[in-house]
Amino acid sequence: MPVKKPRRLPKKYSRRVSRDTKRFVKKRMQPKKVNINQKRRRLVRRFWQLWEESRPKAARMIAASVMILGVVVFCVLLFSPLIQVREIQVVRLSPRLDIEQVQQALVPTFGRHLVFLSSFEVVKLLEEHIADVESVSIGKTYPSKLHVRIELHPLVARLTIVRPDDEERVSQDLDDAGEELQIDFLTDRGIYVATTAAQDTETLPEILIVDWGIRPQEGTVLIDPSFLERMNAAEWTLLRQFGQEVTRRTVFVRAQEFHLKTGQRELWFDLRSPLEAQLERYRTFLTETDLDTVQEYIDLRISDRVLYQ
Repeated sequence: MPVKKPRRLPKKYSRRVSRDTKRFVKKRMQPKKVNINQKRRRLVRRFWQLWEESRPKAARMIAASVMILGVVVFCVLLFSPLIQVREIQVVRLSPRLDIEQVQQALVPTFGRHLVFLSSFEVVKLLEEHIADVESVSIGKTYPSKLHVRIELHPLVARLTIVRPDDEERVSQDLDDAGEELQIDFLTDRGIYVATTAAQDTETLPEILIVDWGIRPQEGTVLIDPSFLERMNAAEWTLLRQFGQEVTRRTVFVRAQEFHLKTGQRELWFDLRSPLEAQLERYRTFLTETDLDTVQEYIDLRISDRVLYQ
């Protein structure tokens, strides 16, 4: 049935609304005011309730996500062609380091996986091609850059390699040697180095190399470090205890002996007897013989006597 249109109640059914009734209706129909702090606390409480209910499931999901991410990263690092050596930056601490020689030595590292390229392999390659490597520092910049920082052995002497049969060259003074370009040097490990890039070498002592069977090759040990230590100790003792400055050093490679020139005469030392014993023979010689009578050399190599000329 159709609904009839609304109409006013007849006046006889209408009654007056009291004040209390109006107040009740107004209070009943007016929306309630919600305290903001209470609402916030309810939201926080609801959140923790949901978290407590879903925490085991969330922990399992997080663990699974971490594992999947780790597998993906591992596969990328292991198989990705992007993580390969495509650039090498060389930092040299010595100007005599040949960058081209370093790059040639590190050719086998190009294309290698950067993650699995160890510092030991890089150092081994460099030591095979560069004999006087002191230390190597390796760094990596992903995805494809290798940093190499190389320090060489310090130079301790300038070398003049003399032919064994050139006696006149050995006996003459080398006052004019500084006018020539010096390319032969000796490191603190006794390694022979030929270079034109060495700097500040004027203060290095000069050593004459004679009595060699085969001409020394660059990168080989020419003089044993213990030999150098003995020669330096003898020179230091002559200066400090005897007041005699060494002006020339001559090393006989095969005979394993060295001659130190002080003034107009040479002192002959070798490695067969202790240096202290040879210096003691020299001290005894000076107390018994006038040094001015010696014109050429004093031989301190023989254990029971001192020869001179």
